[in-house]
Amino acid sequence: MEASLYEEKSIKYNEIELVEYKEKSRNYYEEEIKYLKESDIIRFLNGISNEFHKMLFCFLFETGARVSEALGVKISDIDFVNKSVKLHTLKRKNKNIVRILTISDSLLNKILIYEKKKGFKNTDYVFSKKSGNSPITVQAVNNAIKKDFVSILGDEYRELGHPHTLRHSRAIQLLNSGVNIVQVKTILGHANIMNTLVYLKYSNKDIHESMKGSDLVLGIT
Repeated sequence: MEASLYEEKSIKYNEIELVEYKEKSRNYYEEEIKYLKESDIIRFLNGISNEFHKMLFCFLFETGARVSEALGVKISDIDFVNKSVKLHTLKRKNKNIVRILTISDSLLNKILIYEKKKGFKNTDYVFSKKSGNSPITVQAVNNAIKKDFVSILGDEYRELGHPHTLRHSRAIQLLNSGVNIVQVKTILGHANIMNTLVYLKYSNKDIHESMKGSDLVLGIT
């Protein structure tokens, strides 16, 4: 997955009141986070029957986006040629930080089909069920994901039924796949790498195998 970051100085944000997950001061090394194992991620995403929910939750997982960032995405933010999406990171220190993330052909197709079906314009929001003038609410996302978690994964996953579970799961999956911590920080849009380091203790990537691989590159046996 490719990711780039830059500051955009002339963004005008639409005033949409969204309830956002706020990170408070805490000991990142001691924090326990909720996430899905890779087998559960596959089972969840493959089990979604509602096309809108499938598009939304695949987007949240692939990009690792915060809910408010995803709901702020417009058709014009999707680059169907270069297979990427522009995400406006939550404001921090009066800077308009934008990150560009690659997305899969599968997700692009879901968005394109939905866009054509609804007749959306470039200025419309991707995750809108009506005219495209405004996205669905955060509460609607929360309700939908909890319902889908329970129906697909079972009632024991009810407490995990939150959009941030997909963000956490993606971060850990990226680390397990060999993406380095700095790249994961960029993908997630963290201001402080301490926010990202917490995921390391959940990664199951074998340290010894990684060291052996590194040694082989240098000819050390």
